Amino acid sequence: MKTVAKAAFVLVAALACGHVRADPVADFYTGKQISMIVPSGVGGGYDLYGRFVARHMQRHIPGTPAIIVRNMPGAGGVAAANHLYSVAARDGLHMGIFQNTITLNQVTKSNVVKFDVREFGWIGNAAAASSICAFGGDKKDAPIKDIFTREIVLGASSGSVKMVPLLLNSLAATKFKVTAGYQSTSNVTLAMERGEIDGLCGWSWDGARVNAKDMLARGVAKVQLDIAVEPQPELVEMKVPFLMDMLPEGENKQVLNAILTTQLYNRPFGTTPGVPADRLAALRAAFEKIGTDREAMAEADKIGLDFTYMSPARIRELISIALDAPQRIQDRMAEELRLAGFGG
Repeated sequence: MKTVAKAAFVLVAALACGHVRADPVADFYTGKQISMIVPSGVGGGYDLYGRFVARHMQRHIPGTPAIIVRNMPGAGGVAAANHLYSVAARDGLHMGIFQNTITLNQVTKSNVVKFDVREFGWIGNAAAASSICAFGGDKKDAPIKDIFTREIVLGASSGSVKMVPLLLNSLAATKFKVTAGYQSTSNVTLAMERGEIDGLCGWSWDGARVNAKDMLARGVAKVQLDIAVEPQPELVEMKVPFLMDMLPEGENKQVLNAILTTQLYNRPFGTTPGVPADRLAALRAAFEKIGTDREAMAEADKIGLDFTYMSPARIRELISIALDAPQRIQDRMAEELRLAGFGG
């Protein structure tokens, strides 16, 4: 009887310990699905990163829930952000990749914004970005100082390749002449190769390094300017001039710097406000582990995707540079963005 009683006691104790060690986060996520909201249509950078993170992050979340991608394009990423802020349940089953420009939408006080970017449950950022100027023809070997003294004709479709040169003309005193109306960036690069234009500016380096690899290798075009808050390491190795080193101190530089900080969190992931702390911590830990996941990094190398982890705390710091700037700087940001066509 004593042996039986002792065995029963051990069993009860083991069950009790097991109950104590139970993981409520794993219990919650087991058998569940997480929606991954992508603020654009299928294809393109945001969709690529969203699906990549969905495939690899789910393995690292306690309970291994499935992550299902849901594309939600609209209003330059604002529709998806509004959904995650105001519509999605605040339970840790809804997350997304955000367009970094939603901070600028908030700065400009766009009437379609129904969120405060500071209140999202930031999970981490997958990649920083630099915009570049790439020139062809006789401009590709001209001194970079010429951008301040000579007219350089740039092609543009829409988005950053149209907006960034206009911002630089106003805030950095460049002499760019922007020829708009091209259907896409690829059409602009073809026009540059044919000699119709001198180049383009505001081209994201993470896309250009892949899409223009052949053109750059053949010497048809050359990267002539790194437009960012911090020099991009690959561009430093290529000895590409860094814009901020060329500008005098003053309000214009402060305004441009605040606008360009959004490039540093170029692929930010987050969840709704108000997610329980233990679930948010689990999502953050799972995202961070992607960077050391051999399977994930092997895939990233294969498809040419850059995954460089940035913490939620750093994302919040960068957001604050814009939203906590002196009111004069915020007002200038809003006005310069409006004049450059942002949100229009």
